[in-house]
Amino acid sequence: MLTRAARGWHYLAFVLAFLLLAILGWHGKRTQEALLANNRSVTQSLEVITEVQAMLSSLQDIETGSRGFILTGDPNYLEPYTLGLSRLEQNRRALELQLQGRDFPGRPWFEMLDATIAERIEVAAANIQHRRDAGLEAAVERVQRTAGRQLMDRLRGLLNAVVQQERSQLEASNRKVAGTTERSQQLALLGSLIVVLLFLAALWAVQRSLRIRHQLALTAQAGEARIGALLEAIPDQLYAVDARLRVSNLSMGTSPGPTPEVIEPLLLDLLKQHEDDPVRHRLWCEPQGRRIFEVRLVSTGLGDHLAIARDVTELERSRESLRDQEAFLRRVVDTDENLIFVRDQQGRFVLCNNALAKLINLQPQHIERRLPDDIDPSHLLMPLLVGEEELRQGSGELRISEVALTDGDGQERWLQMIKRPLRVSAGACHVVTVAVDISQRRRMEQMKTEFISTVSHELRTPLTSIRGALGMLVGGIAGPIDDSAQPLLAIAHKNSERLVRLINDILDIEKLDAGRMVFDSRCCDIRALVEQSLFDMAPFASEYSVSVVLAPQASPPNTSATVDPDRFAQVMANLLSNAIKHSPRGGTVTVDLRADGDEVEIGVQDEGAGIPDNFRSRIFQRFAQADSSDVRQRGGTGLGLAITRALVEQMQGQVGFESSPGLGSRFWFRLPLQAQTPAGPRPADAPSRMAESEGHILIVEPDRLSAEQLAEALSRHGYAASIASNVADAWALLARNGVDALTLSAALVDEDCGAFLKSVRNQPVYRTLPVLIVGLQPQRRETDDSTLQGGAVGVIDWLQTPFDPTRVATMIQACLPQPGARHRILHVEDDEDLRAVLARGVAALDVELLGVATLGEARQLIETRRFDLVILDLVLPDGSGTELFDALARSVPAPPVILFSALDAPVVDSRLMLRQLVKSRHDSDQLVRLIQQLLLHWPSGQHNDNHEVQT
Repeated sequence: MLTRAARGWHYLAFVLAFLLLAILGWHGKRTQEALLANNRSVTQSLEVITEVQAMLSSLQDIETGSRGFILTGDPNYLEPYTLGLSRLEQNRRALELQLQGRDFPGRPWFEMLDATIAERIEVAAANIQHRRDAGLEAAVERVQRTAGRQLMDRLRGLLNAVVQQERSQLEASNRKVAGTTERSQQLALLGSLIVVLLFLAALWAVQRSLRIRHQLALTAQAGEARIGALLEAIPDQLYAVDARLRVSNLSMGTSPGPTPEVIEPLLLDLLKQHEDDPVRHRLWCEPQGRRIFEVRLVSTGLGDHLAIARDVTELERSRESLRDQEAFLRRVVDTDENLIFVRDQQGRFVLCNNALAKLINLQPQHIERRLPDDIDPSHLLMPLLVGEEELRQGSGELRISEVALTDGDGQERWLQMIKRPLRVSAGACHVVTVAVDISQRRRMEQMKTEFISTVSHELRTPLTSIRGALGMLVGGIAGPIDDSAQPLLAIAHKNSERLVRLINDILDIEKLDAGRMVFDSRCCDIRALVEQSLFDMAPFASEYSVSVVLAPQASPPNTSATVDPDRFAQVMANLLSNAIKHSPRGGTVTVDLRADGDEVEIGVQDEGAGIPDNFRSRIFQRFAQADSSDVRQRGGTGLGLAITRALVEQMQGQVGFESSPGLGSRFWFRLPLQAQTPAGPRPADAPSRMAESEGHILIVEPDRLSAEQLAEALSRHGYAASIASNVADAWALLARNGVDALTLSAALVDEDCGAFLKSVRNQPVYRTLPVLIVGLQPQRRETDDSTLQGGAVGVIDWLQTPFDPTRVATMIQACLPQPGARHRILHVEDDEDLRAVLARGVAALDVELLGVATLGEARQLIETRRFDLVILDLVLPDGSGTELFDALARSVPAPPVILFSALDAPVVDSRLMLRQLVKSRHDSDQLVRLIQQLLLHWPSGQHNDNHEVQT
C-alpha cells in the first residue's frame, strides 16, 4: 500500500506539472495567435490607408495635370494627367480588394465613389478638350462654371471616411492587444508558482520512493534461494569451475548428464581458449555413449566460471538429415540440364545448379549466398533476373517464351523461362526460376524457315515450267496433238495443277506454324469480297456442274471488317471448293451473309451427304479426310480446313460448322465488325480532280518535303496530285478519289513497298493502274539549284509463281500495241526451262525476246539496247532483281516492268531500291518528264477508269 501510494504521488505531481505547463503553452499560443491576428488587421488597415492615399494622389495628379494644361497649353502638363488616369484604375481595384470582407464601406459607397470619379474625369477631359478647341479664356471660364472643385471635395470626403474608419479600428485593436498581454502576464506568473510547487512535491515523492526501493533490495536477497531452486528445475546440466580449476555440479537436471569427472577435460580445454571470447562453446560427444552435448562456458567476472551442457542429440540428428536432403537436392538439380536457381528477398542466390554456373564458367559455390553484383561477370545473368519483384508482391507465375543472352564463351543462347514464388516458413518469399535452353530448337526453326524459302523457290520455279509447258500443249500452241495423247496430257496438266495446290497448302501451313504468314489487314466490305470470291470460283464450280449462289436476303447495314483481302479470298476458296466437291452434280452451294451484334457471319451451305459423327472432332486437323476414297475421287490434301481455321483466327475470327446426315453441311466463320465512321473531309493536300488537268496522280511518299516538291513539279506539267505519307492514307485516298496513276516510294515506313504493290495489284479495279516506283532525294541546301532528284520505273504487274504463261503473253500483247514494229523484251530469269517456256508462249507475238540469267548480263543488255518491256525475277544468283531499277530508270523512256517471284510474301529491299534509284540524279523537271513519258507509253487498255474499290 505504501509503495503504491508513494508511486501515485510521484506520478500525480509530474502529470499535474506537465499538464499545467501544457495549459500555459496553449494559452501562450492563443495569445500569440491573437497578437498575430491583430498585426494582420493593423497591416490590412495600413494597406487600406495607403491605397486611399494612392487614389488621392492619382486624383491630385489628374487635377494638377488638367489645370496646368489649361493654364499653359503645354502638352507636357498632360503627362501627370495621363499617368494619374492609368494609376487610378489600378488603385481603385487594389482598394476594392483590400476592403473585401470588411464592415465598411459597402457596395453603395463604391458605386458613389465610382460615379464621382467618373464625373470628375469627364469634367477634366472636357476642360482639356475645351482648352484645345476654344483657348485659355474660354477654358478658364468653363473651369469656373463646372463643379470640379466640389467633385474633388466629395471624393476626399468619401476616401477620408474610409481612413477615419480604419484608424478607429487600429485604436481598438491596440487597446485589445494591451488587455490581452496584461492578462497573459498574470496567468503566466500564477502558473509558474504552481509548477514550482508541483515539482517540489515530485521531489518529495522521489525521495520516498528511493527508501522503498532499498527495502525491496533487501527482500531480493532473500529470494536468491528460490532462484537456486529454479536452476535445479531446468533440463540442462550446470557446472561451476572455481579459481583452482575444480569442477562441481550445480544441478542434476531432469535427466542425468555427464559427471564432473567426465566433462572436466572438456571444460579445462575450453578455459585455454582466448580470454577475449565472452562465451566459449563446443559440441561434445559423451565417451562410450550416443549422446551429443552442446557445452558453453562463461566467466562470472569473480575468478570462477559457469558451464551449461545441453543435450542436442536429436537436434544434431535432424541437422544431419537436413544435410542429406540438401545433398540429395544438389544431386537432383545438378543432374538437370536446365538452368535452375532460387533467390531470396534480398536478391541473393540461395541455390543454383551446375548448368547455371557453367553458363558463366563458374562453380555453384561461387554464386550461392551472393548478390548478382558480387558475381563476375554479373551482366551475363541480368536477362534471367527480370520480373522477380512483381512475383514477390503478388502470386501466380511468370512465363517468358524467349530470353536472349550471351554465355561466358561469347555464344548467343536462347532460353524459355518460368518463375514461381516460394513462400518459406519464416514468412519470406523466394523466387524459383527454371530456364530451358531452346537455342537448338531456335536454330532448327531458322533452318526450317530457310528450308521453306528454298523449297518455295526451288519447287515453284520448275513447276512453273512444267505447268506452262503442259498448258501450251493442251492449248494447241505446239500444233495438233494425237487423240491418244490428249487424255495423257490432260491427266498430266490436271495433276500439275493439283501438285501446285498441294505445295501451296504445305508451305502455307508451315508459314502459319512459324509465324511467317504476312497479313495485310485493312478495312474492307465483306459483301464485296464474298461476291468477288463467288465470281472467281464460278469456273471451278462449272467443272463439277454445281451452281454457287449468294442467298437472297437483306444485306446487313454494316459489313465492314478489318481483314486481309487475299487471306479472306483464300478462306472463301477453301470453303467453296470443299462445298463444290461434296455437292452432287446439278446441286447448289449457297453462301449467306449475316450480321450478329458486333460480328458478321459468312456461311457456305452444300447439298452433300453431311459429315460423319466420328469425323467431326478432327475435321479441322491436318490431312484429315472423312473417307480415304475421297482423296482420289475429289482430290485435296486435307489441309484446307486446317489452313482456313488458322487464317480466320489470325484475323481475330472464329470458324465452325453445322451438319445433318443427308442434308449437307454448313461451314461458317465470324469476323468482328468495324464501327462505321462518317467519311471525313478531303485532306487539304488532296485537291479535287481538275477537268483541265491531264491526269490525277497519287503520290505515296513518307518524306513530306519530297512529296510536296514532286506534286509542285507535276502541277507545272498539268497534273493534279494527292499526297499520302503512309499506306493507310493511300488506301483512303484510293477509295475516295479516282486516280490515273500512282507513284510509290521504295522507302515506305509502315509497310514493305513490295507488299503494298502486291495488295494494289490484287484489287481487280487496280490491276491495270499505272504504278511507278519512284526514288526521291530532296536537296535542302540553299546553294543547290535543283530541288528534287531521283528516278522512276513503271511496274505493270506483280506475278507470283507458278503463274500462267498465257496470262503473261496476253499482258505482253497489251503492253506492245503498236502494229508494224517488232518490239524487244528482256526476260531476266535464272531458270533456263522457265525462259524456254515463256519464249515458246510469246513466239506468236512476233517480238524479240532476250533472256538472261544474271544481273550482270541484264545490265550489259540494258546499257547497249533499248527495251520496250522487262520481265524481271526477284531472286537471281547474283542478287535481287530490284537492283536493275537503277539502269532501267536511266532509260528514256524507262520500259515498264513485270515483276514475278516464287516468294509467297513479296520481300523487296526498300533501302536497296531507294539507294539505286537516287543514283539516277534526275532533277525535278527531268523526273516529271520521265514520269510523263512512262504514263504516255503505258500499255493501252491497261488502265481501268472505274476507280471504286472496297476497302
